[in-house]
Amino acid sequence: MSVLVVRHGLSQANNRENIGTLAFAAEQAPLMDQGHEQAQAMGELLIAQYGITPAFTDVATSTLLRTQQTAASAGFLHVTPYTALDEIHHHLPLRDLRAMLDAGTLPAAAIAEAEQTLAHPPAEAVWITHGLRIAALCAVLGVHQQTRLIPKFCEVRELPIDN
Repeated sequence: MSVLVVRHGLSQANNRENIGTLAFAAEQAPLMDQGHEQAQAMGELLIAQYGITPAFTDVATSTLLRTQQTAASAGFLHVTPYTALDEIHHHLPLRDLRAMLDAGTLPAAAIAEAEQTLAHPPAEAVWITHGLRIAALCAVLGVHQQTRLIPKFCEVRELPIDN
């Protein structure tokens, strides 16, 4: 069985123009207009490529606003938030995390969090979550991405998860 994991759309927390401001990395930052557009396109992709109609499909999200807004903009009506899909708190300075990611490695905290998520996965077939969590899930499951360790905004990845 597989699960589709999706990174949320572009938000104020991920907008590189906000680096150094309170909006950057803010837990409850909202999606930007571009993030809503990305989510709408992702909803259309789910229909066209996976045969999933968001309006009739249950979706798991993190408890953070940007994942729930992504679900709504994609057309999901039945949303269940899980703390197990929240952002991973890696406790590293941003430049150290960036260096690790550039080297193709993940913080130990991310791997541990992914293992916990997989031990008790949400039952939904679609999860909308955060980039580091998705990268860690891929690493734990041995699913290697040829393009990027951290997925792009609203990128869909299919993972072999028994839930």
